[in-house]
Amino acid sequence: MDKLYLIEGDNEYLIEKELAKIIPKDTEVIEFDLEESSILDVIETLDTYDMFLKQKIVIAKNPNFYQNVDDNFPTNKYIKYLEHPSDNILIIITNKINNRLKLVKDTLKYFKKIEIKELNPITFIKENIKDYKMDNLTINYFINRVGNNYHEIYQELSKLKEYKLDDKIITKEDIENITKKNFDDTIFDLIDAILKKDKVKVFDLYNYFISNGTEVFQILVLLSNQIRLIYNVKVLNRLSDFEIASILDVKEYPVKLARGKGLKYSKKELLSILYSLAIMDEDIKSGKQIPSISLLSYIMQM
Repeated sequence: MDKLYLIEGDNEYLIEKELAKIIPKDTEVIEFDLEESSILDVIETLDTYDMFLKQKIVIAKNPNFYQNVDDNFPTNKYIKYLEHPSDNILIIITNKINNRLKLVKDTLKYFKKIEIKELNPITFIKENIKDYKMDNLTINYFINRVGNNYHEIYQELSKLKEYKLDDKIITKEDIENITKKNFDDTIFDLIDAILKKDKVKVFDLYNYFISNGTEVFQILVLLSNQIRLIYNVKVLNRLSDFEIASILDVKEYPVKLARGKGLKYSKKELLSILYSLAIMDEDIKSGKQIPSISLLSYIMQM
């Protein structure tokens, strides 16, 4: 088994499938966000042995040193470790690599590189329903209903396939009867659009929620809950998903999802949105603002 892996890609579901191939069951996994931790912390963890564990797996995400020049990066210590790695396993995950950087040229040769080839949701669905009939209009309806999260797509497809095991023909009515609406991806899209100050995208997503029967106040609550969860997970990033879920009294999967999504946002950005949402919430509850006007005003003033 290789000791050094570098995974390049940004599809969380496909990355997790690759990780499942690498990581043996019942193995301790320690994760680092390299935007908030040093590579020296990672190396120290890899070089530290536990008498009760045969092997540790360390996952390091957001290696900005593979995208931009960092004059303060401890290049010599990093290369020294790569030349003589411990028996523990290092997996570095990045959404892209700048192959022009000297550090990339000097260190890439030590890793087993895995490149994640992006699949669009339609291709992913078709690959998972090869023995079933589901036309393109139905597939698009399915995506609009359950979202673009590959975990959710797979789970909902599994339910549909079990439901239609006899005739193996999946219809729009089957989707409405069996699947559940999922707004998680749309909420994350909304957070992205707000942070990018993309008024058109925010307004489109606002209309999407309204057209699906979501009240304005519910949108604000969904936004606040997701952003608060992402922020708390970033604060507690040194802990495992299970430990964070226990502390926050939530299920483990939303923590895993928030951890991945949180890599895109800084704590300062998240707190800024939370502050704005808190002001809107106070104004609405005190009767100073009508919910729809409050949110639309916020969109226009971004």
